[in-house]
Amino acid sequence: MSSSPENKKKKKKLEQQNPTPTLPDEILTSCIAKLSSLYYPTLSLVSKSFRSLLASPELYKARSLSGHTESCLYLCLESSSDSGWFTPCRKPDKNKDDVSKNKNKKSYVLSKVKTLSSPPAVFSGLVSVGSDIYNIGSSSDVSVLDCRSHTWREAPSVPVELMTLSACVVGEKVYVSGVHGESLRNSCAVLDTRTQTWEHVSCGLTRRGGLKMRNRREATRGECGRCGLL
Repeated sequence: MSSSPENKKKKKKLEQQNPTPTLPDEILTSCIAKLSSLYYPTLSLVSKSFRSLLASPELYKARSLSGHTESCLYLCLESSSDSGWFTPCRKPDKNKDDVSKNKNKKSYVLSKVKTLSSPPAVFSGLVSVGSDIYNIGSSSDVSVLDCRSHTWREAPSVPVELMTLSACVVGEKVYVSGVHGESLRNSCAVLDTRTQTWEHVSCGLTRRGGLKMRNRREATRGECGRCGLL
């Protein structure tokens, strides 16, 4: 027996009054903050709202307050036309059998960081401060990758144009040293990442590229557990 039009209307009205329940953002944020960031690339595929939540400042504030900070590696691969950034993520288990067989094994894959556009990477000028990766170019331009939202922004340019340069971090300051393009003399400058201001500092003898740096193959771990370089 088919239902009457009145019953259909009542059923439709009840469905409208009882939509699919959703968790408040505060609860979702609290739950996701307790997960390793290695799961974030997979979670970002769930929905647009999840992607927005994973890039929100509230999530990283919750991670910091709850003590769930960690270090995360970032790998840059450069081609003739583009610089691609990657970060490790947990490889999703295909089925329950895989979980039981490999419960003691952890498999990871490189997930490409989705950004609108990435400036050319200058590897001797890559440093991490907190959740930011600074890319200091030879033309004195400075770009910053926010590892929380995976977006690029511009920072104040180096006061002098350097032909070759190296950069390192001490505390929350970025030290850049290299050869001045016009005078061919050594030149050094320091960026205070809090105030985003540059100042000149005295510079002694420098090696090629400026400051003596650690091997770039070594991973540098960023504070706040959000970025590092490989």
